[in-house]
Amino acid sequence: MASVEQPLSLRLKAVIAALWTGNLFAPFLMSGVAAILPSIGESLGAPAVMLSLVMVCYNLGQSISHMLSGRIADMFGVKRTLLAGVGCFCLFSVFMGLAPAMEVIIPLRFAQGVAAATISCAVTTLSVVLAPPHIRGQVISIVVSAVYLGLAIGPLACGGLTELTGWRSVFFLIAALGLVELALLHHVIPEQKREGERRSLDGISALLGAWGLFCVTMGATCTFLHPAVTAMLPVGVLILACFVRREWTSSDPILDLKLLAKVPGLPDGMAAVFINYGSFMGLSLFFSLYLQQVLGLNAFHAGMILMTQSLFQTFFSPVAGRLADRYHPCIVSTSGMALCGLSILSLMLLDEGSPVWQVALSQAALGTGAGFFAAPNMAATLGNVPKEHLSVASGLLGCLRTMGGLVSHIVMACMIGLFMGDSTVTPETSGTFLHAMRYTLLLFGVFNLMGVWLSLRALRHHR
Repeated sequence: MASVEQPLSLRLKAVIAALWTGNLFAPFLMSGVAAILPSIGESLGAPAVMLSLVMVCYNLGQSISHMLSGRIADMFGVKRTLLAGVGCFCLFSVFMGLAPAMEVIIPLRFAQGVAAATISCAVTTLSVVLAPPHIRGQVISIVVSAVYLGLAIGPLACGGLTELTGWRSVFFLIAALGLVELALLHHVIPEQKREGERRSLDGISALLGAWGLFCVTMGATCTFLHPAVTAMLPVGVLILACFVRREWTSSDPILDLKLLAKVPGLPDGMAAVFINYGSFMGLSLFFSLYLQQVLGLNAFHAGMILMTQSLFQTFFSPVAGRLADRYHPCIVSTSGMALCGLSILSLMLLDEGSPVWQVALSQAALGTGAGFFAAPNMAATLGNVPKEHLSVASGLLGCLRTMGGLVSHIVMACMIGLFMGDSTVTPETSGTFLHAMRYTLLLFGVFNLMGVWLSLRALRHHR
């Protein structure tokens, strides 16, 4: 018997709108910075490897923050955590606009990543908690669509603004708009009743996790700037092993890894997130450099092409949410993941003479696959999690998503460093750059397709 859909209340619509706009700023600036990095590098005289570090450090900050933000939200409340994240994001945007050198921009992007992940974790938790169960997939897909819209318009808006007034104005604009969003969230989002006992933060575990990720990331990506940094890689692996052991044996862990064993389908769904995001999150810098330095487009026109992927993500995300509510969400997310892998492999056909429409077509296919993956996977993965564990599960899911992006950017930076050293991308070095890009795309495409079976495994656990 078909159920009659009830109209959303005005209060719920306002909450969804506030969460939607809150989810817009960080992806807008992430894709926008990727589009204007060639302009920033030209202005500050930075090589390609250092430009890649801007993206790597942003994802590193996100990974560390997602590891801790679930527990912080449990301690201080989800709404307070969200407001603090938005406020810090605005503040760091101002500092980015005033930065005099790349050595200042890189740590500031790390700090921005920390704030962005805090926002993402809080928004995800509130989307699941505040949405009625019968339309949860639709609400999540609407909120997630803001991420794709931000990713879509970021390159175009930031590229156009850079051409008109310079790259620094991008960060000042974001800071001003963020203050408006801060006021909106403060007045619209209701206070959340704390579930269970008040939690505490294990400072030793937090330090081990953060320092371990930092050492692994720097050891893997900065080798081409200074060989001695490579020693940080095994040290980081050892520290992370100590972190996992401490978390597993702790009675009150920051990341409840035992939750993976308690909730059916949770490990498979989260592994699929890590693999899928790890296969395409790092591609934005590649194609920003490809379009501007190889094909000769300016920042605005490159932004128009780069927005194709995210526009298709934005359009298909609500469609995928409705399909996830009607059918198995795992089937929808698996089909999206497979399309992502095939699209990444198709991008290997690009060369110095490729037409712009070929780039746009491949970007559109990648965006379609990503749109069909994200919201259904989130609904399936978090749908079985008990309410009292949602903050921790959301933080763990976000941590794996951003760690996938971090791995993607690490691989990208290593391939650029391996093929190009400390050279900049110019028409003279475009052939070497294309070799690095093709080998990276092959690795990412195969990696993505290998993860499809994990998404299929989650089918048997979905309720």
